[in-house]
Formats: sequence, C-alpha cells, structure tokens
Amino acid sequence: MIPSQASSQEVLTAFVGSPRLNAYNRASGRNYVTWLLLFCIFAFLVRQTLLLRGRTLSYALSAVDTFAALDIAVVFLTAAVLIFTGSLVRLGSAFRRTPVVWYYWYYMFCALSFLWSNFPIYSLYRALEYIILLSATLAAVEQFQDFAGAEQAFLRVGMATILLVICINLRLFGFSLSLEAWHTNSYSACAAMLFCYCLGEYLAMTKTERSEYKGRSGRLLRFGIFSFGALMLGTSVTSNLAAVVGCLLILLVLRRIGLMLIMLFLGLLIFLYGVGGHLVHNIVFEGRSEGEIASATGRTFFWEYLWLKFLKSPVLGYGFGILTGGHDRILASSPHNSFFSVIIGTGLTGLAFFGLFAIRLWWITIGRVWSRGTGTVGFTGALAAAFVNSLGYPMITDRWEPAGIIFVWLLGLFLLHVRGTGHVVGAV
Repeated sequence: MIPSQASSQEVLTAFVGSPRLNAYNRASGRNYVTWLLLFCIFAFLVRQTLLLRGRTLSYALSAVDTFAALDIAVVFLTAAVLIFTGSLVRLGSAFRRTPVVWYYWYYMFCALSFLWSNFPIYSLYRALEYIILLSATLAAVEQFQDFAGAEQAFLRVGMATILLVICINLRLFGFSLSLEAWHTNSYSACAAMLFCYCLGEYLAMTKTERSEYKGRSGRLLRFGIFSFGALMLGTSVTSNLAAVVGCLLILLVLRRIGLMLIMLFLGLLIFLYGVGGHLVHNIVFEGRSEGEIASATGRTFFWEYLWLKFLKSPVLGYGFGILTGGHDRILASSPHNSFFSVIIGTGLTGLAFFGLFAIRLWWITIGRVWSRGTGTVGFTGALAAAFVNSLGYPMITDRWEPAGIIFVWLLGLFLLHVRGTGHVVGAV
C-alpha cells in the first residue's frame, strides 16, 4: 500500500496521469476494471442527477417506469462487473477485518426485511442496490496502488459528484441569483465532507511539507476552496453545522486550541448581536419563517410521528426504505434522519448492526488520528461532518444517494491506504 523507508518515515509516491493501479491489475493487464467500475458508479449518479424524475404523492413504489428500468440495468451491470472481474473476491480479502463488515451486515439485514415489509420487492431491491454500489465504490478504491493515487481520485470524484448534483438545481430553477433557489442538502452534504477532508489534510501539513510537496498541498487548497464555495451556495443549516463540527474536531486534533476558541467566540458573537443575527438569518435561513426554523422545516413534527410508529414495531421495523402506511403510495421519501431511517426500516436489530459499524469505525479513527499520519486528520473531520449531516440527510443508512459515493470512497481510502503510525509526508 504505502512504501516504507529505513528512516521510519513513509513517503507517498506522486500521482501523475492515469491511476497507479494495484499489482494484481498491472500483472494481469486488466486495468480496464477500474474504468468499468467508475463508469458504473457515475452512470448511476448521472441517472440520479441529470436524468432525475419528479414523483407525485400518487406515485406507486412498485412502479417500474423508464427511469426505474435504467436504475435496474445499471445496478445489474455493476453486479456483473464485480462478479466476472473477480473484484468481489479481492474486496472480501481487503476488508474482512474492518468495520465495513458490519456495514454490510446492516444492509444485508435491510435486504432480509423484505420478509415483513409492506413492499417486499422495493425493500429488497433498494438494499441490494446499496450493497452493489457500496461494493463497486470500495472495489474502485482498491484498484489504486497507493494513497496518493486513491486520494487524488477521491478529490476528482468528489468534485465531479458535486457538479453533477448542482445540475439538479440548474434543471429545476436555471441560473438564479436567489440563495433560496440554490438551497439544498444534496450537494452541500458532499461539499461538507470534501471541505473538511481538504482542510484537515492541508492544516496537518507543515510549512516544510507544503513547500516540498507543492502538488498535494496545491490540490488540497484548490479542492478545498471549490468545496467551500459549494457549501456556502447550498445554504443548508445541517451541512453548515456539520462542517463547523468537522472543523472544530480538526483543530482539536491538531491542538490548535486558540484558533478553535476564536472560532467558537466569533460564532457566538454572530448569533448574539443584531447585525450578525440578521446576516445569519438572511444567508443561512433564506426564505424561512420563524416557525419553520424552530421546527427544522417541519421535520420535528415528522420525527414525532415516526417515533410513535417505531414504538409499535420496535424490534424489526417496517421494512427497509418504507415510510408509508399500508397502501402502495409515497407519503414521504426520506425520514431526514439516519437514526429514524434505521429504526423505522429495521428496528432495534438493524440499529445494533449499524451501531457496531459506527462504534468500530470511530474507535479505529480515534486510535489512528493522534499520530497525525497522512489522511487521518482529514478523514476524522470528514467523518464527523458525515455523521452530523446524517441527522438531516440519511445518506449513510438509507438508499444510495450521490453523497454516498464520497462517504464510501473516504471509507475505502482510510481503511485501505491510511496508517496511523509514524509521520507520513504528502505526495508531490
């Protein structure tokens, strides 16, 4: 993965041009596997963005229209690529002792929930869809020879994902100067993770490393500025809060206590004083009434309803991805909260599987980050942003969303290519 030197320092090789693929693909001449996997991942992303369809309240969950047929075709193609290229075997070998195993168990239990779901085919397909796309993304990360290649690919994939999701707003509203028209959690959730990763890794580099490894430091700076702009454009309260939490955690890990306290103090001033308060309201809560802000745009009322529904079936839930009643119509497409997504879909049993994944992942992250090895600080901030953001956008416990690509790629990058021991310098 990462070459070692006698000096006990680990140096990351440069990434230039095409991906530096792993030894298996180089030896077998099967470099095309990487591009097939990326093609499948982005084909599904294009369907979710450029080819997004609108659904009405009368839309049937079991309906298979042209868009759904395209989804199914891409998922089956992705599964075929994973099976016939042997990617699944290598994937199992690479991740068998990582927290990802519990993530798979959670989604396999989601698939099993078709046995008691009101819409069994829908629950089964959505769970299998996530498992297949999760596997494809992890397999794509596994194709890279070293951290440097996997990281640059992550930055590019992250930017491409954000741009494609932004296209949704361009389709719906065109180019508008109104912040309300650009308000969404879709691309801002992606931007929050990418921004925290870039910020954490950039700040973790010393001045000497930034000077010596200008290529990497420049990339982190450029992609960080881009993702920060996308984050501000989205004006999502949840994503902004997620980014703030990620940034504060980064500063804590880097022991920048003074800067962390300054951020907290400035934030407090902005919300307490008149002009700052109006500024925050106009930018962050554009077009929102006081009632909408107090109720999180009505989500708290919905969560109260979901909690009462959970109490009626606490052990197994109602089936993965199901928020409707007993009829085949969509009432709500998302619980807007990962916790409710889990307990409504799979009950306390599903929560146990996901909880084991989250606890083990954070345990490993905390264990590695204090050494400040390359990739650890940025991943910790991005992971915090992902979990906080999931309280308003269940991108890590529900059906596959564009933000899932960035989250899963981060998982693969961290678990396959990042080591928390010793000091690691950046790629040139």
